[in-house]
Amino acid sequence: NQSNNNNNNNKTDRNFEHHHEKKMKYCTKPVPLLILILGFLVSSRANASYYVTTNDADLGQPNEDAAAGNPLKGFLTNPDWSSPPYLDDIPSSLEFYYIGLNQVMTGLNTFDWETYLEPRLSDTASRNKHTILRFVLDTPSKATYVPQFLIDGALSFNSYETYGGGQSPDYTDENLLVALEQFIAAFGARYDADPRLGFVQVGLLGFWGEWHTYTGDSATTNWIPDSTRDRVVTAFDSAFSVTRLQVRYPYTAASEAGFGLHDDSFAHSTVLDGALYGGADMSWFFWPRVQSAGVTDFWKTSVMGGELRPELQSSIFSESYPTGTDYHQDFNLCVDTTHATYSLNYHAFATGYTDSNELDRAKAANNRMGYSFRVTKVEVSESSVPTEVEVAVTVTQTGVAPFYYPLNLTLSCAGGTLKSLPGVEAIINNGDISTFNFINIPSTLECLDEIKIGLASNYAYLGNPIKFAQGITGDTHVTLGVPLPPQTTPSPITPQPTQNPTSAPITPDPTQNPTPA
Repeated sequence: NQSNNNNNNNKTDRNFEHHHEKKMKYCTKPVPLLILILGFLVSSRANASYYVTTNDADLGQPNEDAAAGNPLKGFLTNPDWSSPPYLDDIPSSLEFYYIGLNQVMTGLNTFDWETYLEPRLSDTASRNKHTILRFVLDTPSKATYVPQFLIDGALSFNSYETYGGGQSPDYTDENLLVALEQFIAAFGARYDADPRLGFVQVGLLGFWGEWHTYTGDSATTNWIPDSTRDRVVTAFDSAFSVTRLQVRYPYTAASEAGFGLHDDSFAHSTVLDGALYGGADMSWFFWPRVQSAGVTDFWKTSVMGGELRPELQSSIFSESYPTGTDYHQDFNLCVDTTHATYSLNYHAFATGYTDSNELDRAKAANNRMGYSFRVTKVEVSESSVPTEVEVAVTVTQTGVAPFYYPLNLTLSCAGGTLKSLPGVEAIINNGDISTFNFINIPSTLECLDEIKIGLASNYAYLGNPIKFAQGITGDTHVTLGVPLPPQTTPSPITPQPTQNPTSAPITPDPTQNPTPA
């Protein structure tokens, strides 16, 4: 029931490790076999005889600020919009980039990753943050991002005037579709499982890569046929087995492939909230579409994110924000309903929230997103080996979403002991608990005087470790000391009669080999 976390960054090993995880993405019902396996790994040893039980109150009071800025969650910005160093009043662990396809794709089978993409990935990693990427072809009011070789090959475009105007490529063109498939395959071959990447938004199709061409004119809504969407989904699903993928709206093929979602009008048209609607059916809102697609539990295996609607970013945490009115939804309600892990919020890092109450609400909203874990019980029992003890650690999920990559619970103490158990990412729902049993822990004062419990993942930078939401802000571990087990408590020393020393010197026996120390 234990294993050492000796994982390295070898992609082959990670793909093997995630093979079962990839298959699980397709399941919509619990799998008994997986439950049995996890039960074996984190069984609660109900019959154990514990000589120490440390409960909630002794392990650090709940403190979401202690976990602020945890990896792969919370508010973020785009460094291309607000150049670093940007405001850091709100701790952030993610950064987002739009990348034009023509900025990396120079021919049907040729790519330039180094000029535009790599510097951004490296810069973000240097700040101990993970990158979220979206590749685009068409951004309204900007020049096309279609690669030049496709334009030279007579790709046709549809013009539009909405949102500042632009050129929408012909999404039925076979040369374009083959090029997209070639790009996706090359992108996945190079970057799937790259630990600098947090999540990849599929993008590519539609305005801003959001999979729609809505202009108010019904004639434009069908510019992207489902057959094109299907080919893009199939290509991404084949190219990526580790890095988590997202699409803008629930789409059958993407949902079946286990893709997550991103709502880029978050808190504007996310849920059915507000007196204006009175519970009326607003079927085009984000969450009603998720409900209609029957995938409301997608967040349990696939990440939910998006962008806080730009025109709401500066006011949503103010006292005067008209919550519940037309297109002014409650941020916390939207997070709790959708189980959002992150949200793009340019205002927070460019202008910031100058009012202290506003800033406090924004910080609380930042903490509210994604996962949050606490150690809620530690129990120590004697082992069958007199020089060892066993330590059972109970972890509780207090967030709205899981951690979407492998996450281990660690136990360390002085003398070089470091144990690691997998499975924290399997604690999904708020209030769920799992107990992890560490064995072969030395029953020495040196070790038991200071036991450290932590979280570890290949997807966490050393400069920004994953922290528990409890105790003192700044602590990276839950630390406690426990007494020696009763059977190893030192016995009183009984004085022995004094022996008179022998006056003659002791002569070594040359036939005996000395015993090594």
